[in-house]
Amino acid sequence: MTQALSAEEKLRLKKQWTDLAIRQAQEGQWGEAVLTNKNILNMFSQEPDAYNRLGKAYSELGQYSEARQAYSQTLKYSPGNTIAKKNLDRLQTLQDASAPGPVGVDRIDPRLFIEETGKTGTTELINLGPAPVLSRLGVGDRVNLVVDGHRLLVRNAAEETIGQVEPRLAGRLISYIKEGNRYAAGILTLDLHLVRIIIREEYQHPNMFGTVSFPSQGSGDTVRAYIKDSILRHDRDEDDEMGTDDEYYDGGDDSEDLNEFEFEGNSDIEE
Repeated sequence: MTQALSAEEKLRLKKQWTDLAIRQAQEGQWGEAVLTNKNILNMFSQEPDAYNRLGKAYSELGQYSEARQAYSQTLKYSPGNTIAKKNLDRLQTLQDASAPGPVGVDRIDPRLFIEETGKTGTTELINLGPAPVLSRLGVGDRVNLVVDGHRLLVRNAAEETIGQVEPRLAGRLISYIKEGNRYAAGILTLDLHLVRIIIREEYQHPNMFGTVSFPSQGSGDTVRAYIKDSILRHDRDEDDEMGTDDEYYDGGDDSEDLNEFEFEGNSDIEE
């Protein structure tokens, strides 16, 4: 049926489906978002934005293999696409975090590594612990956040101090923890001179409703994969230093340079 549509009708359908995919993502309807983005790809099989949105939806569903496939398709048609590159790197981190760790080491839920604006943040630790303690850590290990006065310490399961959250972020999180919020954290990057962790808000106390744990100076949208690049360019350099930059901005190949009318009848993502 789509083969008989005019170019104008196809573009109108594409816009309707894109708007629907955005709305579904905003409402957390990730299964429906998968189907909607596939509808777009059935008609525009070389559309990087749709593949990126599809990868996001699959990631949220925990279907990491399918997410990798979608992002890989983005790079097939848009080799410089930074959105896909960044998310493929994150999916590799998920895979590493899922690998069995040493006996007695508490591994985090890999979904902790799925970044969500406002709910997750990454930070480099200061005042690192001794080398013997750091050498026993691995990427994907769960760590504990411990309030110690005005400091927010990061400790392993053996209660050994790994390092300290930098003061600005620590002050904010300590106040939120005291109000009843709960946070999970895990090792994201590791060597003897640098430890970077990711922190996710696991529970928000009712008294904290509407308070953002990891504010960004840009848009507060939690599904920025679904926003057109041109809308995001103005705040690319304005995000704060907490690692919540726009993970979906792509300064690479522009999808509008693709010939949208070169479509295939194949209804599935290419292998």
